[in-house]
Amino acid sequence: MKRFRPFILLLLPFTIACSESFLDIKPDKKLVVPSTLNDLQGLLDYFDVHNSNMPGMGELSSDDYYILYDRWNTLSPPYLKNGYVWAKEIWEGSSSIDWNYRYQQIFYANYVLEGLEKLNRADNQPDYDRLKGTALFHRAHALYQLTQEFCAPYNQSESGNAYGLPLRLTSDLNVHTDRATVKETYERIVADLLDAINYLPENDPYKTRPVKAAANTLLSRTYLIMQEYEKALLYAEAVLGAGYKLIDFNSLKASAAYPMERFNSEVIFHSQMTQFTPLSSSRLIMDTTLYRSYANDDIRKAAWFKPASGGYTFKGSYCGSQQTFNGIAVDECYLTKAECLARNGSIEEAINTLNKLLVTRYKTGSYTPVSVTSQQQALTMILKERRKELLFRGIRWSDLRRLNLDASTATTIYRNLNGTRYKLEPNSPNYTLPVADDVIQLSKIPQNIRE
Repeated sequence: MKRFRPFILLLLPFTIACSESFLDIKPDKKLVVPSTLNDLQGLLDYFDVHNSNMPGMGELSSDDYYILYDRWNTLSPPYLKNGYVWAKEIWEGSSSIDWNYRYQQIFYANYVLEGLEKLNRADNQPDYDRLKGTALFHRAHALYQLTQEFCAPYNQSESGNAYGLPLRLTSDLNVHTDRATVKETYERIVADLLDAINYLPENDPYKTRPVKAAANTLLSRTYLIMQEYEKALLYAEAVLGAGYKLIDFNSLKASAAYPMERFNSEVIFHSQMTQFTPLSSSRLIMDTTLYRSYANDDIRKAAWFKPASGGYTFKGSYCGSQQTFNGIAVDECYLTKAECLARNGSIEEAINTLNKLLVTRYKTGSYTPVSVTSQQQALTMILKERRKELLFRGIRWSDLRRLNLDASTATTIYRNLNGTRYKLEPNSPNYTLPVADDVIQLSKIPQNIRE
């Protein structure tokens, strides 16, 4: 296989003008333009682009933790402080790495898709199809994560007008792309995932590469946000039939520094967030009420948390380290299935699905299966357990945004810093991050409204 340097970093979805001095630069003969299946595989295996530096500003802004004032006051760059308290101004002249890295990922995906069009599929159909499915998945994955921070929450009655993302479907940097609507953005995510499922393999020895179950899970998650519960249920059930096994937490060494093994049996696709300082185990303190909601016989209470700063910090990342896992795992599908069943009125089946997950989290023989008498009780219980299970995976911010659309599940969240109380109301425009100033200035796309 030819070796080549990652040949470009796409930071902004806008037309780039080339200066004469740039055009005068002689090409480096050591650089190889990726053109074979092996070359294109190398682009898709680039860990820093497709599996790392995933958006973390939503998690930083969520309500599962807090940090002390003296630690908040020393945070740098300023967007960490601003994001924590949902300030109107976030970036203060800084670029957004959450935005930039994902458009870099989209560039790589588009380049691979265009490269495949120049090759003969019949020469190596299995690898050709796998690469096409992988590129489609990565583009959808990047767009999905960007929507959770830079687009208004999906609302079936309003998303046809709200600002979505610039949908770059080409690697040509000279093509200017305006913002689509939220509806159009989600339609692109769904289309790419449905297409990817047709090409991705059932299995791959590397969990840093997507497989059909990864696309099915992301599609289920997307449909859940779109409030299309029958479809979300369909794709969650497809994953649960694919053979992924829940971990019996009795097998964990709860006292270990990081009890969760990297690439464990529940992981379908591995990715990890940018490690923003407030989310490090040395800084964050678990929300007290949330921590106390874990029963003493719940192994997660010992395996996922440790004492820190008068409270408890988190050590349960599926990265098996201080890195924050935000990939795709099978436990999410149990919770999605349970929620969709509850919303559709299948209460008994919903609770049975929840019980199948929770019994693996408790000390052997200690778990009493949950029972409820109403749809609302079932939904309340499932959403509570969803929050407890999917900690620090980049999901809580998305859940707050979608659940705020219904008054019965809306949440007002708070920060308290040195006597000052900050509040984020349900459906506040501050649930949508502003696009960084450098992107706005160079691309001329419209800015999100904050208050």
